[in-house]
Amino acid sequence: MIRIILNRTVVRPALAMAFALASALSAYSQTSQTDSQTLQAILAELRGIHNDVRLTAISQILLTELQTQQTVVNQISERVSNARLQVSNLQADEKRAVTELAHAEDRVGEEPDPSLKTAITENIDRMKSGLAFLKGKEEGLSTNLQEAEGELRSAQDTLDGIQRDLTATVKKLRPVADNQ
Repeated sequence: MIRIILNRTVVRPALAMAFALASALSAYSQTSQTDSQTLQAILAELRGIHNDVRLTAISQILLTELQTQQTVVNQISERVSNARLQVSNLQADEKRAVTELAHAEDRVGEEPDPSLKTAITENIDRMKSGLAFLKGKEEGLSTNLQEAEGELRSAQDTLDGIQRDLTATVKKLRPVADNQ
């Protein structure tokens, strides 16, 4: 697609102009030195056009890479946000479980009935087991979050590199007066 766009928009008109210029200039040339200078000027112009076409193609490729990489960064960023939310929700669940466990342990010391005391103690054991499960799950989710954050940093670094390359290429496309 890039080749088609370039052929239609830049290359064909530029080449046609260069050939027309060369034909017109050779028809009206008076001396071989003037012809040589004219041909040198045409050659320099063709090289400039070729360089502009090349830089335009590179810019288009970099823009495509930039868009693709931005999509990757967005997807990983969403994954990081989801992982943070899961860890946050799990920590809230753990906090609730710790509070409930503390209340149950307070009640067991105050309970005079041995059968109720046994039931509360069994419930405390289940709560401790559930809390241990939540802690293990939190560790796994925290590991997933750290990995996703690492992937996000790496993807963002890649995106920044593409952006730097694109900026440098665009600077090369600007006219000489703009670069000074």
